[in-house]
Amino acid sequence: MKDSLRTILFLVLGGLAVWMFLGRGRTHAPPGGHTPIPAPPETGRPPEQTFHVRSPLNRAQAGFDAAITTRSGGLRELRLVGPQFVMRTAPVDPRTGRPSADHRMNLASTWNESVLSLRSDLTVMRGDTTVVPMYQDFTGRQISDNEVELAWSGDGVELTRTYRSTRPYTLDVETRVVNRGAPLSVEARVPVYQWVLREDENGKMMQRPWQVAEGICRHGGELFREPRDKLLERRRTDDLSGAASFAAIGNTYFAMAIVPRGNDEARCRLYAEDRIAAAGEEPIGSVFGASIGWPRTTIATGETQRFEATVFLGPKEPEALAAVTDDHRLTDTVNLGFFSFIARQLLRFLRFLFSIVHNWGAAIMLLTLCIRVALLPLLARSMKSMAMMAKLKPELDDINKRLAENQEAKTLATMELYRKHGVNPISGCLPQLAQLPIWWALYTTLQTSVELFHAPFMLWWHDLSAPDPFYVLPLVLGAMMFLQQKLMPPQGMDPVQAKMMTYFFPIFLTGISLFLPAGLALYMLVNSCLGMLQQWYTKRQLDQLKSGGGPGTGGGQAIQVKALSGG
Repeated sequence: MKDSLRTILFLVLGGLAVWMFLGRGRTHAPPGGHTPIPAPPETGRPPEQTFHVRSPLNRAQAGFDAAITTRSGGLRELRLVGPQFVMRTAPVDPRTGRPSADHRMNLASTWNESVLSLRSDLTVMRGDTTVVPMYQDFTGRQISDNEVELAWSGDGVELTRTYRSTRPYTLDVETRVVNRGAPLSVEARVPVYQWVLREDENGKMMQRPWQVAEGICRHGGELFREPRDKLLERRRTDDLSGAASFAAIGNTYFAMAIVPRGNDEARCRLYAEDRIAAAGEEPIGSVFGASIGWPRTTIATGETQRFEATVFLGPKEPEALAAVTDDHRLTDTVNLGFFSFIARQLLRFLRFLFSIVHNWGAAIMLLTLCIRVALLPLLARSMKSMAMMAKLKPELDDINKRLAENQEAKTLATMELYRKHGVNPISGCLPQLAQLPIWWALYTTLQTSVELFHAPFMLWWHDLSAPDPFYVLPLVLGAMMFLQQKLMPPQGMDPVQAKMMTYFFPIFLTGISLFLPAGLALYMLVNSCLGMLQQWYTKRQLDQLKSGGGPGTGGGQAIQVKALSGG
């Protein structure tokens, strides 16, 4: 029974691994009634200028360098600073399609003015007349390395936008509207956008790429998380109900999140739009949009209205996300799966181990070892149950032989044998099941940890978030699994099951791990080696228990059960 359960568990875990890295089936959902945004004017505008806001650096000397353009006050570039974010291959400049001279990662992936992150998104009306154009040309002033101010005025309206960074990866955005004329009605939004190519979403073979994006919003006390296909069905103008705590676009490792300040009535919007190269062709990619908006307000003559938000732009590092707000709400942007409560503690411990060894690969190996040691009490219970079952095997074989034709009598005799010796056959499986949440949480932790992004280990493993370039880890893992099955073949299985466990599963696991991040493959290899050592020790202990006499060694007396009437 336990071997059959183990087979099922292996298949379930394998199926889950395929699901996680292939992703759910994607369909080309029709756009949700999107109307094209008018294109910005190309002539008669002053030259574009850019000003830079640099965030303070954290302990790892990382932060960002944001380039703010005078065209609608949007985010032209967002270069991540720090050795972890220097790309070996130069990022492609989206405007020219050519490699950029700057090798720092750029999170600002949209270049059209209508979808620039943090652009001035205002609807300002005086009666039925729009008094602020959709696209504004600001004048700029560099106040300091950490602060920029943009200004625009016209038709009795003065706009001032201030960008200030006081913490790593964080930008405070304030929009001030001053009315010098008749009363105004104003709606304001702070948007972020992300452009994702289909080829980046699809990845390679069974590799689930980290670029796959999703929209995230906490509103009305509920966390809302949707992938592209669901967002394509949403309209750009639809607000989600309930007060918004934040709105974000995120992928596995990075997030662009907006937190409203000073207004409990803010609402969030999430949507996506496909882009095609030519009519009738498949989309080449999608633009993801997330924004925080405030309800329409009236500004009397001579009054000023402020709209304030804090924007996080960077990697999903737990400390950086938690520092944005007092209630740590942005930590919800990290998707740690069903066992997130366990995964968070594992990630915290992994970071602690890294602070000691200063190598993420070594930290993964130590974490796997520590978890194995912590689970030894469960192993002891399982081993004791296995020993008792081994001792009772001759009696069980005798019952199966004598009562082969009477299933009911055989069941009763078996249960009586278990009762007499105080054995619960399921107790050997329960410790194995109890370990699954821990191992699955660890698996999820390693899959989503931005700490592994471009993190070196040793030799040619320069990036633990990328597959092993020479496939050494997957091949060694497959060999170890095969050796483990050969040295200690599964007992009690029919030949088909045994052959599947011996040959199919190692091949299947090797095929999966060929495209896994090296950090995950390293964890699986270390776990397999420790499991093999544990299995050898368990077998040795069982052999010693068997040689000690008692039930199953000829010292016990088989239980006699009479066949039921009519049997």
